[in-house]
Amino acid sequence: MTQAGTDFERLVVDFCKRNWRPESVHTNRLVENREMDIVIENDNEFILIECTTERSKKKAEHDIAKIRAARRSLVGDLETKRVLGYFVTQGEPTAEIHKVAEDNGSWIEACAFPTFINRFNCSSTYLIERRKRQFGSVRNPANDTIHLERSSYVQVPFRNYDTKQETTLESIIDDIRQKKRTRIVVTGDFGVGKSMTYREIFFRLSEQYEAGETFRFPIYINLNDAAFDESDDFVDLLERHAKWLGLRSEREKLVHAWTSDCCIIILDGFDELIRAGFTRLTTSSNDIRYASSHIIRSAIAESPKATPIFLSGRQSYFSSFEEMRQCLSARDFSHVSLHDFHESEVKSLFRKINPRIADPVVMEWLPQRPLLLSYIYFELGPSLSSDNELLNPLSPGNGWNILLERLCARETNVARGAEPKQIRRLLERIALFARTNISDPGRVTSLHVADAYRDVMLMEPDISVQQVLMRFPGLTSGHANEERGFIDTGIFDAAQAGTIVEAIEALASKSGEYLRSDVVLRLMRPLLRTQQAISFLTAQVVNSILRKENMSALLSIAVQEAMADDGLATGNLIADFLVCASLEPDLLKRELRNVRVSAAHIPEIEITKELLGGRKIQFEDCTFDILELSIDAYLISNLEFRRCRVGRLVCSLDTAESLDRCGLGQQYVEERVLVDGTNADIMDMAIPDSLKALKIILRKLFYQKGSGRKKGAFFRGMHGIDSDTIEQCLSALLRHGIAYVVGLPQSDESVWHPNRVHYKRASFLADTLTIPDDSLVKEIL
Repeated sequence: MTQAGTDFERLVVDFCKRNWRPESVHTNRLVENREMDIVIENDNEFILIECTTERSKKKAEHDIAKIRAARRSLVGDLETKRVLGYFVTQGEPTAEIHKVAEDNGSWIEACAFPTFINRFNCSSTYLIERRKRQFGSVRNPANDTIHLERSSYVQVPFRNYDTKQETTLESIIDDIRQKKRTRIVVTGDFGVGKSMTYREIFFRLSEQYEAGETFRFPIYINLNDAAFDESDDFVDLLERHAKWLGLRSEREKLVHAWTSDCCIIILDGFDELIRAGFTRLTTSSNDIRYASSHIIRSAIAESPKATPIFLSGRQSYFSSFEEMRQCLSARDFSHVSLHDFHESEVKSLFRKINPRIADPVVMEWLPQRPLLLSYIYFELGPSLSSDNELLNPLSPGNGWNILLERLCARETNVARGAEPKQIRRLLERIALFARTNISDPGRVTSLHVADAYRDVMLMEPDISVQQVLMRFPGLTSGHANEERGFIDTGIFDAAQAGTIVEAIEALASKSGEYLRSDVVLRLMRPLLRTQQAISFLTAQVVNSILRKENMSALLSIAVQEAMADDGLATGNLIADFLVCASLEPDLLKRELRNVRVSAAHIPEIEITKELLGGRKIQFEDCTFDILELSIDAYLISNLEFRRCRVGRLVCSLDTAESLDRCGLGQQYVEERVLVDGTNADIMDMAIPDSLKALKIILRKLFYQKGSGRKKGAFFRGMHGIDSDTIEQCLSALLRHGIAYVVGLPQSDESVWHPNRVHYKRASFLADTLTIPDDSLVKEIL
């Protein structure tokens, strides 16, 4: 017998000793001087088994003859016990082999190893039915159904939490194949691909089983779909899982598979166990998390010691990893965390979703998280390419608006009883409270979360509601117990937009009574305590919402009303509105002749001719991290700065010479950057003007931070270079996919973004001191 044949025989024996009492399973037993692979003797039956990796008719005839002879020897003609015979092959037997078995009697069956197992524990039946149902939170981003091609999967980076070493899906699957004790808890923030990863593990383990390589098959349970109470154990959960699949009659077989160590347990969504929504009462946050996890502890305690077990859930659910290990009884589990995609994986996902686009688009404003990328790439599918093969994807504002809608709709699967709009308002209110954090902006406590719930739902949250809120999308574990932070600045900034829009609507009502109502005061009070004005990204999302809801005209009214209210005129609120207007100046009506901002901290703002629009803007006691004055010197008289401080001021030389007139003398500015001099090194190079223009454009696109640049910004700081040359370079960047544009490329108001896929190439072209041998350069010269 070959080594493969020997290994397969051991595998079958291993299964038999799990399925029947080990003492009743006899291997290599001599029956009339002929060795039988396996003879199982019970009180009322004999089971005779020959197993092989060879699938020839000759082998089948030989082994089935042995089975017939063994039957005669063991029971004779009286048949005091029932006898079953099995010719078990690793792969599916051929039609010839089936015929040989049939010709020898109905009591003999030729079957593949998985089919043999299925006779006793419904494994193959289970796998067929399980594939038809939902896997955790996996849904098709294109149509929101549970049907998603397996080829859509792109492996997410795995990292061992303790060793920090990366591992692979293949190594995990291989450990199970080699029968290593495998118990893993996978954590990760929302949208990183936990359920998608476990779905792929399920498929690969199923394939192993169906290939006859193992007797263990995967059981994948969505904890979100499980219904149980405190008296239930894992048997109850398994039986309900079988009923959910339509396998009511097979419940006992499924439980038997588990108790006999013939399965691999996958429990997805430990953070979704608390889903009694907004009704259940209990004592403390830790207590409810521990109590809700009892079904997982039951699974671990009652499973055979060698049974592989996989757990998964959001990182932000527990207050610490130590609490997670305690509540789940997972101290001896390996802890693996999932992380955002690397660039190569982003490209792979893009090509899977949009195979007709040769050059992937990597957007600088979008976190490299599988769920978010999938939403956007599917959204872009029908409209990703336009005339002349130019890319025209979503703006950051529209993109994040779509993402927040999709994420909050998805969250209602756990926060049952809540509507997507309520979920979004809750997340936005949490972000508002995070803006008010003096010591650590972006972080919130459980008290903030409770206040957010009161403000939106207009009722007191019980402790179970608190747990649902603390695992909201976009939140991650904080520095201390019951503290949460936003996973990245992108979603934090995007989530801040909703409360700005609410404030605009409230002020535009012009109703003093409404503004003094408790509902509005709960909104305005924290807005007046924010640590700084909003970012460009937040402003882009605000503008996207205003345009989508046909509320663009309300911004001017809100500015006027806020300036007229002594309680609102000081602080960051009017600055928030002005940052929104700086990105889309047409949001301010021409009738608004004066804008006054007092005591605001503004991270970054660009003052343009369009924003001024003939009006006067006054800043008093304000602090600017970055102030960009993209105006000609004659417009300085429209600006006034009183007792203001500027960290970094960007302007032209002509404008700089007039700064004293508006109150920005050198004593008020830490660093002054002249646009004319920023690119002096390039302008002094002995290269053609077209290459100079290309280098300066690439610097502005790839080196300057921010969510895109308006087209007009590329024409500043290029004195002496013809505008047609600049246009030629911009068009070439689009054709080569190095940049993408939101809006009409011909418009000065269009916003241009770098395609991060080409970062290395762009850096080389911007920094090289010689004329490079590059197709883009050849095109513009």
